Amino acid sequence: MVDFKKVDRDHVLRALSEYDRRGGDDFLSHHGFERAHEYVLVYEKREYDSRAVLGVAHQYAVGLPATAEDFSDGEEGAAQVLEDLEFQVDHRGAGSAAADLGVDASEVGTEKAREAWATAGRDVLLDTAHRYQAVITYKELSTAVKAKSGISTRQLMHYWIGDVLGRVAAECAKRDEPLLSALCVNAEGSVGDSYGEAVLAATGTRPADPDQHAAAERLKCYQAFGAELPTGGGVAALTPKLKASRDRAKRARQAERVKPTCPKCHMELPGTGVCDYCE
Repeated sequence: MVDFKKVDRDHVLRALSEYDRRGGDDFLSHHGFERAHEYVLVYEKREYDSRAVLGVAHQYAVGLPATAEDFSDGEEGAAQVLEDLEFQVDHRGAGSAAADLGVDASEVGTEKAREAWATAGRDVLLDTAHRYQAVITYKELSTAVKAKSGISTRQLMHYWIGDVLGRVAAECAKRDEPLLSALCVNAEGSVGDSYGEAVLAATGTRPADPDQHAAAERLKCYQAFGAELPTGGGVAALTPKLKASRDRAKRARQAERVKPTCPKCHMELPGTGVCDYCE
């Protein structure tokens, strides 16, 4: 069994910071851990996998990570070490957590459900930010956060997904990060009306063009969260579907431009350019 005596609170905080930066799924897969089932570390209202965090904290302490196989006492042993370092660890009990039961939002309450969805949404969006120019649709995100949190709902997505993304945006602003919510788009490739509201609530300023603002924020996300960028650092771009739609609208406006008129009678000139009335 690995000796965790050299792990201190600062090492754990560094592991938590890496967890936030990578997102939960990437953090676990990168370090070879599975998701916690019974014990979760709770810090600043967020839940973390206790064994994985302690294993990575051990790497910060001595240079070598503690792997899943090094925990002979399982999650309970990791929980005790973290509690000794004055961290809050919740014992959910096997099969007792919302994620294990797959409960409905009505059973846990709207606020708790949306908090859980926002936490899960942040992780999903962090994973999206690892791929340059990647986005995720509202439908894909709603499915992912329900599966990840174990909290389902019969309520239509449009009633709650905007609030969840607003919470993600607020958390990003609190952390002085780019807005991960910019990575979520509708079926037309646009961030939609709720994005402008989320930016206003998070920053105090409503963007004049939400989609252009989101394009710039997405690039910042790719740069900040470890996406492999092209030479030059990448560009802020609308989604291909939205760009094509805007290009078509622009061409249509150009086609409807004002036709030339006769300087004498002001009637529209025919294709010949010679007024039929003043000839």
